[in-house]
Amino acid sequence: MTESTQRTHVVRVRDVTPHVRELVLAPLDRPLSFKPGQWVSLKLPVGDRPPLNRAYTMAEPASSSGELTLVFDRVPGGLGSGYLYSLHEGSEVYLSGPYGSFTLPDPPDKELVLIARYSGLVPFRCMLRQLFLSRGSGHPVLLIASAPQEEELLYHSELLSLACRCSEFRYLPLVFSPSTPPEAEVAAISKALRTILGQRRDFLPMICGIKAFVRPMRAFFTDELGFDRRQVRVETYD
Repeated sequence: MTESTQRTHVVRVRDVTPHVRELVLAPLDRPLSFKPGQWVSLKLPVGDRPPLNRAYTMAEPASSSGELTLVFDRVPGGLGSGYLYSLHEGSEVYLSGPYGSFTLPDPPDKELVLIARYSGLVPFRCMLRQLFLSRGSGHPVLLIASAPQEEELLYHSELLSLACRCSEFRYLPLVFSPSTPPEAEVAAISKALRTILGQRRDFLPMICGIKAFVRPMRAFFTDELGFDRRQVRVETYD
């Protein structure tokens, strides 16, 4: 079956951190319906055999305007991110989707424990905005988000403000050195989770990041806390 592709144009560009950019696209053909946690595939006119396909998750829930807010970090020498960093208001971008099943239960039926490594925060930010902007989540939500530098914590002020306003939401930001290996990050986060959660299992764990982080993080829940593998929702972006 032929993949359905549509045109969009860039309506806004904003730097979220020194190395992460937000790109807002407006579909030109038809609105795109999606769930928080899903992603679209951008068709970029670069590389040896264009289009170059790159997947990006929405950072904002679906709205009446139909705009899509995507977030990406600059990868040194990266064809995709390098091209995206060259875009400006009015640039045209082709995409397909949405895709993916990394979404919340509807409605959430237990506490959520969300664990994000760097730009893995993006799908969780979309989920949190849908949960808390119009209503409470109905259950507690714990977000643990890590970054390689303090200024690279995505949407940090926004999340701090949400934690101050909403008693159901807890936010634990962690900063690691850029040279810290993923397994050391996992060990530190696992220690924090043992302190916060003990041996509880009455929550839904969701993890997003690179494979070298997500796989051992999921193993913490399955091997140490006794979760079934299918009870731990994961998404990777490499």
